[in-house]
Amino acid sequence: MRDINHTLRNLRMLQWGLMAALLLFSGVAEMVCVPGNDDWNLKHWLITGMALWGVLGAFRLRRRLLNRSRQALTKDASDPKGLKQWEVGHVLSLTLAGGVAVWGLLVRFVLVGARWQASLFYAAGIFLLLLWTPRLPIANPSN
Repeated sequence: MRDINHTLRNLRMLQWGLMAALLLFSGVAEMVCVPGNDDWNLKHWLITGMALWGVLGAFRLRRRLLNRSRQALTKDASDPKGLKQWEVGHVLSLTLAGGVAVWGLLVRFVLVGARWQASLFYAAGIFLLLLWTPRLPIANPSN
């Protein structure tokens, strides 16, 4: 069985790696893109809707997986299925949060949107990555 603290450390490294990648990608996008268009059209609303749909799905999936794992780990702290659900819940939610910022890159590159339009997605992605910081599923894993 893998050590839960090792898994937690790996999840936090994934979180910080995603944040660093998003900052790097957005920085590159701002260096290579033209100033962009401030108009907000149907395509922008479609992308916003897709990003919101992804966020709502991430909240639902995260809650479901982490609640299941919490219940399983409350009964038995070394339950491998519960630990795997806990890990998968965090990995999926972190990658879906990073996906929100990727929608901002799509706005900037494909739709040639303005910096402020893409920044909404970048900020939402970083906020979700910070909100969903991985934590231990149980108070004391040694019990």
